[in-house]
Amino acid sequence: MTDQPRRDSTVLAGAGAVSADPVGVGTDLNLTYESGLELKARSQWSYARIRFFRHRLALVSLAILFLTAIVALRPGWFAPEGPNDQDLLNIAAGPSMDHLMGTDLLGRDYLSRVIFGLQTSLWVAFFVAILSTIVGTAIGAMAGYYGGIVDNLLMRFTDLILTLPTLAVLLAAGAFLGQQGQSLGPISISQPMVIALILAFLFWTQLARIVRGVFLSLREKEFVEAAKASGGSDSRIIIRHILPNCVGPIVVTTTLVIAAAILTEAALSFLGFGIQPPEPALGNLIAEGNVGGLGYWWLVTFPGIVIVIIALAVNFIGDGMRDALDPTQRVRA
Repeated sequence: MTDQPRRDSTVLAGAGAVSADPVGVGTDLNLTYESGLELKARSQWSYARIRFFRHRLALVSLAILFLTAIVALRPGWFAPEGPNDQDLLNIAAGPSMDHLMGTDLLGRDYLSRVIFGLQTSLWVAFFVAILSTIVGTAIGAMAGYYGGIVDNLLMRFTDLILTLPTLAVLLAAGAFLGQQGQSLGPISISQPMVIALILAFLFWTQLARIVRGVFLSLREKEFVEAAKASGGSDSRIIIRHILPNCVGPIVVTTTLVIAAAILTEAALSFLGFGIQPPEPALGNLIAEGNVGGLGYWWLVTFPGIVIVIIALAVNFIGDGMRDALDPTQRVRA
């Protein structure tokens, strides 16, 4: 009497058969059969990468942001002149072969000003995104994991920050702290750093609430209970077992913070409460150009276009990451 064939252990492929025991989620295994067919067990990150690469707008936006970041990291390589070098024979001159974006009201090459202003604005945006992500993730994780009085205290503090009138706080803080650099004893804090700290203080709350929600839904799951039973410390359980499940929301929210920080910093600088001249930033470049009126259209148009392109690129990247990290999305072979 022959044995019953196992349904879950044998995969037939043409003339050959191999064992196909279940593999872990994090594996990336190639199973090659005698017939030449290939079976590939992909991880969830592999599927996410495939979905992201099929999002054309996200890919184009990622390339634009990458090139923009290179220009911002090494502005001296791309700027034809220094940001404050003057050409007194070409004051407020329109775009030409000598000055591709024209010159400002002081005869400074505007392309150079925009490139160095891009460096300042992107530095502020990425610093705000990194700091607010760290703070928001830490507060949300502690609130969701421990619950009880810890959750109540942290969430009441989060609600307090959320209830603050954002524009009023930004204008007041920018007026008192952002006009000049600050000093904390022997430590000197530059003006862009002050603006970045002000923005980061207000931008972490949304991520904290999102991370808290994920932790609340996962802290009673079997894998968390098993980790506790095996003697795992709270920090290990938070970092190794629960936090990886928050990567998707964290990444998407961080991209949105970058776009919001760029627009907010530009608005503050335009209103005169952000980064002040002669330090170039995209916002104060628009403010300087606005003084000249419509007769000097290039002074407003070029930095405005740069701001719009960066904001759209970051938002499209966020949309692509959100779709890629969505487990309900299907990848067709």
